[in-house]
Parts: sequence; C-alpha cells; structure tokens
Amino acid sequence: MRMCIRSLYPVMVVTVTLAMAVVPGCVFNYEAENVPSYCQIASHRCGAACAQMLIQYSCDRQSPPVVPDWYGPLEFNQIYIYGWIEEYQTGRGIPEPYKYPEAVKEAILGLKVAPAHFILVHGPDKAEVMHEMLYWMKKSDYPSATMKGGGHWVLPYKYETDTEPEPGNTVTLNSISVYDPACFPCSDPGSGALIVDDISSEGWDASYWNQGVSFWSGQPLHGEYVAIVEPPESRGMVKIKKAYIGSKQEILTVGEAVKRAGAYVRERKLAGRKVLSFLADAMPQTAFLVERPDRNMHYYLIPFVSGKAEPARAVMIINAYNGNFFECGYLCGPLRYIAKTDAVKVALEKAGIERYETAAATLKFVDSNISSSHYYPFWEVIVDSETFYVDMQMNLHRELKLHRMEP
Repeated sequence: MRMCIRSLYPVMVVTVTLAMAVVPGCVFNYEAENVPSYCQIASHRCGAACAQMLIQYSCDRQSPPVVPDWYGPLEFNQIYIYGWIEEYQTGRGIPEPYKYPEAVKEAILGLKVAPAHFILVHGPDKAEVMHEMLYWMKKSDYPSATMKGGGHWVLPYKYETDTEPEPGNTVTLNSISVYDPACFPCSDPGSGALIVDDISSEGWDASYWNQGVSFWSGQPLHGEYVAIVEPPESRGMVKIKKAYIGSKQEILTVGEAVKRAGAYVRERKLAGRKVLSFLADAMPQTAFLVERPDRNMHYYLIPFVSGKAEPARAVMIINAYNGNFFECGYLCGPLRYIAKTDAVKVALEKAGIERYETAAATLKFVDSNISSSHYYPFWEVIVDSETFYVDMQMNLHRELKLHRMEP
C-alpha cells in the first residue's frame, strides 16, 4: 500500500548536530500486507524466525500459494531453518550464535520455493543502508529483515517517510513498524511475534539502529548495519532523528510519564491503528523506569490495561528525559509487569533467603540470556552482596550473560 497524505502536524528532524528543519506536509506510506507473524521458540532463534516469515510470505504471494517439500508443523520449520543456518556457519568457521547475517540470507535463498531474490546490504553508514532497505521494501512490495541493537533480528513491514524513497534521494524517517520474534514464552511460532506498530524516528535510533553488528568480532560485517533486501541499489540517504540522552536529574516523574503516554494515544491516533485498537478502551497502568546500562540511558515503559486488575496487552515506550514518543507495540500475549516489591519477594523466596540486612532492586534491560527485547526488562535484585535477576515471568536467574560483544 503506497500513498501520499497531508501531515496533520509539522515533522521535526534532528540531525546528528541537533540542527532542526521542518519537513513538508506530504508524506509517503508503505505497508507490506498479510505478513505472517511468528515468534522464536528459543534464544538466538530470531534469525530463523525472521527467515521463516520471509519464506512463508514469498510462498503466500504465489497464485496459488506454494508449499516447500520440507514443510511440516511451524515449530519443525523453524528448527529446520535454524539447522540450515547452523550448518552454513559451521562449514565456514563462523562461530555461534547461529544467526550470522549472511547465513540467514543464504537460508532464505536456499529454502524458498517461490521466485524471489534476496541479497544482504551492509555498511557502516546507517543512513545509506536504511535507504536501501526502505527503497527495496516499496519497490518489491516485501517486508525486510534487519538486526536490532547489533544482535537481534526483527522484520520491518511498514514505514512512513517525508517523501518516497527513490535512487539517489534523501528522505526523512517519520515512523517504522516491525515484527519482533522475541515474545516469551513461545512454544509454538504460530502464537505470533510482538507487533511494534509505531516506532518514531527517535525510538528507532534509541533502541533499534543504535549500533552495527556486535557479534562475531573479527568476521566480516562486524560493526556494520545490515538488512536483507532485493538486488536494486538505491544509493540514497535516510535522516533519522537522534534520541536525546540526558542526565539522571532530567528524568521525568512517573506521573509525568503516564500523562505523556495518555496524550500520545490521542495525538498519534494510536487506537485507530488496527493492531493497537485495544487502546480505545485501555488506560496506562503506571510507568516503569528502565535502565539500559549498555547505552548509559533510561526509558519509561508504560503498560496499557483494560482494568486495574487486568494484564497488559499494549505497551508504550517514551524517552525518560524529555518525554518524547519512542514506540508503541501490541504484546503477543497478556503480561503482568511485576513491581519492585514483588521482584524482591520472588528473589528472596526462590533463593531461600530468610535473613538479610539490605535488599534493593533496579529494573534493567540488556540483550542477554534473560531477555532479547526491551519490552521485557528484568529486575536486578541485590540482597546484601549477592545479585539475582527476576524476569517478568517471575523466574529467578543467578547469572546475566550478555548476548552482545563489544564492537
């Protein structure tokens, strides 16, 4: 779907130097329709899950739809794709995790049965790689696949820019939407991905394209931005609004964050989006301040519920320092976000601690063995001198293993 509509409010763009410019009111929208939504059944299966979505999408586009001869139940298919990626990397001396960009692209090419062509575009300049991705999406009418935060695969399927991406031009990103397969627990891929239907340009900079590939140090692509696209090269640029990171003294209060979240539902007409229609009768529950130690920043996570005792179905994320909108997504399943006191209680009970002097908890997110999505932060609980981690399913973890290697 492609259209040019009149913007109802001026779009502000902040460049790396924080210079500001007003963009004309005519905007370009693209959306790949009827994209299958799958979650990943285990850690590091995000590449296999995104490959599974792209393969299925290419099969469904045929008339009549085609079915690969290796197909089985959805869980089997994801395991099969993951095995293909593992074999590709092992045979070429590429270490774990088994989601190396070239391997994921080759898995799609090797396992698809529908006529479609995929290549991997990559480079250190995020503006150029982003333009390749957006141009290819609208040119071929396909979703794409890219790495979030340098290590986790997501599937962009919709975006809005100030003008249509064309070879050699420069466009400004207004918003983008993705399927994030990191939706836990996931035993059946068919239960669906986390659908993040509205990510602002600033939100994309803060949590998605904040760095290049961070795994596989010493291998090609390390430190570069990547996207799986089709052959045409556009050689243009995309302006992305840089997220503001302030001091701890600038962090908004919980009340201010909740107020901003409610206002954004109205201002951005989020309830009018099919995926986020739940927000029409929902209210913000509270605001959780989340620390991202890997980026030296904080963000507010605001769950939306239909009643005080109900679990969250939609979540908004905003800038903790200036309150700017980052993104809003629909969870793949209802979730009760646990409070600090509950996290401490879980840690004490499951660790078998009866006597202690001090206990403190901080809500954090970093791509790790505990969580691959900033929609699912975890509590770091320190009891005296011992550290525990409690996830949103109230599981106790005694160790935090980062999924990312330093660039």
